[in-house]
Amino acid sequence: MRINIIHILLFILSFSGKAQSFHQFPYYDFIKYDSNKIVFKGDTMAFENLYNKLDDVIFEGKGQINMLHIGGSHIQAGIWSGTIRENLQSLYPGIVSGRGLTFPYRAAKTTNPSDYTTRYGGYWTGCRNVEKSKACTLGLMGISVRTADPNAWIRLYDNPNKGIHYSFTKATVFHSFDNNEYDFYFQNDTAAIITHFPEYGYSQVVFSRQMDTLYFHVKKSTDSQTQFTCYGFNMESDQPGIYYNAIGNNGAAIPAYLRCELLEKHLQACKPDLVVLSIGINDAYYPSFDSNEYKANYKALIRRIKSVSPNCAILFTTNNDSYYKKRYANKNAFKVKQAMEELSKELDTGLWDMFTIMGGLNSIDKWDYEDIAKSDKIHFNHQGYELIGDLLSSALIQSYDQHIQRKFGN
Repeated sequence: MRINIIHILLFILSFSGKAQSFHQFPYYDFIKYDSNKIVFKGDTMAFENLYNKLDDVIFEGKGQINMLHIGGSHIQAGIWSGTIRENLQSLYPGIVSGRGLTFPYRAAKTTNPSDYTTRYGGYWTGCRNVEKSKACTLGLMGISVRTADPNAWIRLYDNPNKGIHYSFTKATVFHSFDNNEYDFYFQNDTAAIITHFPEYGYSQVVFSRQMDTLYFHVKKSTDSQTQFTCYGFNMESDQPGIYYNAIGNNGAAIPAYLRCELLEKHLQACKPDLVVLSIGINDAYYPSFDSNEYKANYKALIRRIKSVSPNCAILFTTNNDSYYKKRYANKNAFKVKQAMEELSKELDTGLWDMFTIMGGLNSIDKWDYEDIAKSDKIHFNHQGYELIGDLLSSALIQSYDQHIQRKFGN
């Protein structure tokens, strides 16, 4: 083993001192800061395996870790997950693998995450996993865009002054392989090498140089080609470190992701080591919420994920406090919390209790009063999502610090 013991000791000393206050949180008397921790109701082996892999990245500069955060509008906005991404990738020098999963949300006429920009040309139509009336095939990201324009293009690049700047040398393009699909190329690197994997529903691209912009262009090569369907991109590098991928669709409940028939195939390109599951606010919105059905749906989704990545760690995050129709406190949050506690014990997952941490029932009123939540009594504003992201980051880092202490502290 090439780990430098002095290196480890210095890391422990500097790290453990800031485990509880990795970020200087603004103080609100209704937030339960003492509850900000990852709780384990069952076996912790999956998380120990995750943390051992993180040891290799930090102490030996080896390997990559794929984390995947799945949810609804809380995640699609990109602030909550983006804050966690930046915090984890800032944990130690040299552990930024890349941006990871991206989608041209603007081309689908929906909310684009704040940390990167989408530009597009030509006419694209979107389909999302929440649109039950549309008959469309969907993949890992739960959303697609389709065009019949042979000159259509998509460009993705970092937002200036938004967090870490990402470059990449490789990419995965998730797309349809029907016989009538257009070919594609990259306008800013026509020498890129493209290898197709139709059995998995994606193509892998190796660029001729380091890139900071994905400039994707469709190409009509034969008369039989009439359209192209894109399910998203994965922007990658060979650098050791962490990917923190986020998948969110406004209004999505668990059944929306169960409708994504290509989910397992696409997961083959980015097998997760950790999956953070924040799906529940939409499942539990209505008074008719059935916690047994909710648990059954979650089990089905986790089975599908683990069929591809059987050893991945799973982390549940409970629902935030919210209102039903802006008028009634949604007490289904208690049912979701109980369901996640039961699932956590049964499936050996971690649990982060956002409902309790933010202050419990009716706390969304206080968040709204302090201008860290929106007046719809469901969503947070930018500052609120950053706070939620900082809190969850700190809980994850504290849990990893406890692993460091167990492994190297004696």
